[in-house]
Parts: sequence; C-alpha cells; structure tokens
Amino acid sequence: MSEQQTPQNKANIVRFPASKKERRKLLRESKDKRVRIVGTLRIACGWLLIVGAFLFLLTNYQLFSPSSIRSFAEYTVAGLSRREGDITAINYENDTFSDAALFEAGLAYADSDSLFLARPGSVTELTYALGYSSPVVEAEGGYALVYDRGGMKAALVSSAGPSAELELSAPILTGSIGRGGRFVLVTDDQGYRTAVAVYDTDGTEVFKYQSSEYYILSASLSPDGRTLAVLAFLQNGVALDSHVLFYDVSSGELDADAALSDALGIELCYQENSGAAVLCDDGVYFVTRNGNAEHLLTLASSDLIAVASRGNAMAIAARSYSGDARADLYTVRSGTLEGPFGLAEEPTALAVSAAGTAALSASGVTVCDTGFTPLWRNAEAVGARRILLTDNGTVYALYSRNARVFTAHSEQSEEISNAK
Repeated sequence: MSEQQTPQNKANIVRFPASKKERRKLLRESKDKRVRIVGTLRIACGWLLIVGAFLFLLTNYQLFSPSSIRSFAEYTVAGLSRREGDITAINYENDTFSDAALFEAGLAYADSDSLFLARPGSVTELTYALGYSSPVVEAEGGYALVYDRGGMKAALVSSAGPSAELELSAPILTGSIGRGGRFVLVTDDQGYRTAVAVYDTDGTEVFKYQSSEYYILSASLSPDGRTLAVLAFLQNGVALDSHVLFYDVSSGELDADAALSDALGIELCYQENSGAAVLCDDGVYFVTRNGNAEHLLTLASSDLIAVASRGNAMAIAARSYSGDARADLYTVRSGTLEGPFGLAEEPTALAVSAAGTAALSASGVTVCDTGFTPLWRNAEAVGARRILLTDNGTVYALYSRNARVFTAHSEQSEEISNAK
C-alpha cells in the first residue's frame, strides 16, 4: 500500500527556489491573492526601512562625527568611574575658564581654546575647538552661543555638535540668544557706527540693521523670536540719550522707538513678550513693545553694586542708605519692580531665575524665593568668581578651576527659618 502512495507523495512536494530573485517572482505570480499581497508588503516595508535609515543618518549625521563618538565614550567612562561626591562638581578640562552659562542639566563653559558642554560629575558631553581671544558664552533652549568679543567668529552649538559657524567681516561687540535658538550679534561695521543682526539656528541671517546714528549697546530677542529689542544711545550735543528700539524681525520694520532722555543704558532684559527692562545710569525703566517708557526706580550709577539677568528676570543690588542693611536688592519680573530687600553684606555677585534670586558675599551664598523670602545659605561658596541659579533653585558657583553645585540639601547648606 505504501509503495503505491510514494509517487503521489512525491508529486505533492513543492521545491522552493534557492535564488532570492526566483523566490520573489514566485510570490508575485502566486495564484493565492493573499500571498501576492504579503509579498508586495514585504518588499515595500524593506524599502521603507532602507529609506528611513538613510533619512535618519542624513539628519543626524553629527551623532556619528568623531567628536560626538569621542564625547559619548568620555561620558561612558566618566559615568563608570564616578565616585561618591563627584556629582557636586565640574572640573574644567584645562583648569581654567573665561565664561560660562547654564546649559540643560549642566554648564556650557569656554576657555580660549575650546567650548565644553559638561554635567556635574565632570562629564564632558561635547568639546568644540575655538581659538578665540575673548570667548563669551550664552545658552538657552538646548543651544549654546559662543562668540569672540572683539573678534569675528561665533558659533551656535548643541549637544549633537555645531549648528552654525560664522566668520564675520566686522568685530563682534556683544551677543545674545533667544529661547528657540535664534541669536543676535552686535558688530562694529565699517562705514557705520554699529550694526545688529539676527541669525537662525543654521546661521542664516534673517534680519540686519546698520546704524549711522546710534551706538548699539545690546540687543535681545522676545521669547517668541518675532521682535528684537535694541538698546542704543545717541549723542545730542553734550548729552547722551538712550533709545530702546523694537524691530519686527520678519519685516525688518521699526515698530517703536522709546527715548530715555539724559540716560545712558547699561543692560537690557526682555520681559516675556510685553516689553523690556532697561538699567541705565539713572535707574531702571520698563519699556513696552509700543514704545511707552516707565521709570521704575531712581538709582545713581555710583550706587550700583551688581546686576544679573536671566530669562524674563533682572536682579539689581545697590548700596543701601537706610537701617542696618549694607545693600538693597531689587528684581524686575514681567515689568513689575519688587524690592528693596535689605542685605546684611554687599554682594560680590548676583544670580536670578524663575526660582528666585541668589546673592554671593564674603560669607557665602544666600538664596531667596521670588518674594525675597530667604530659603537657605551655604558658606562653602566663598571665593567663587560668579554664581548661576537654575529654575529649580540649584546654585552653580564658578571658581577659577572648577564649578561646584550647591542645593538646599547640600551637606553645608543651612535652612533659614527667620524669613524677612
């Protein structure tokens, strides 16, 4: 019986081709519609996978650059070798720094040779070669702007690598960066007194104003990136008048011009999308986007001790002439002046953020909330060159060779219970 079934069994055997081309042809020409559909989908998915991988590599090629691979290796090694206590410090790669700014969960700092993106624990995520004479660092929204003050080079860098690299034809006087990564550079253009330009994240110039009459001191973008506020001064005989100019970045048109007579501007801070806080040699002003100016505080320049700006907040410390206070602390947030709050010691540096204000003095750092309620202090911060305050209330104290991180829960931090 089995001998008679053998030929029938052999007839039912289907030999699948060994060649890939023949197998695909067999699937396409199958009599079963379902097999043909599955075969077509299989081929389509394969091509989509190839195209997707190509597009990913095309848009994220910087992740595979030698510097990114090296940074990833350094991050891994540093993470594996981290010891107890390392998380409270960032050791500078070359034992020095010229300028620094808060960047994501760490710092962007620069010396004359390189820009470093680093996290507590001395983990360097990215090293970008500079060769600048006087590097200045600004950071916001996942981007760090570094420019050579007095030089002609600037770069916009993210954790994935450089996004824009510029070599200008005029010396850079100052710069700033907006929330979306757009940045501003003020230059000493030949044939003009000064000029200001706005650049996109890829380095494309989207706005430029060259002035034949104003000396531009600083400029800042609104949080939405649509408006540029420019602080400049104009010589009027023997007097110097400051002007706050608001430009529409897209159209290039002047929206408003606010004159601050007999005042010399010092610093400008954009306050959300409502206007700008301006520190001058005669006090503090708030200028709205339609050009209305309000004198918030009268202050002689000789009494000014320290000033700091970050985000939509400006902090000012001035000499105090009342009570036992050595200095008065003020803040301007969203166009509203708060203060004074008396400080027992003159601050050597200030820092401000959405969390509040920090003051560094000869006895350490003291942190207050936005209502000037003292929260905590730490005496170990003595000797720092500068301080930075994050939006969650963490203090970065910048020393000559490293940066230390202080919080309310640090070992030497003391909670302040006698508020105000």
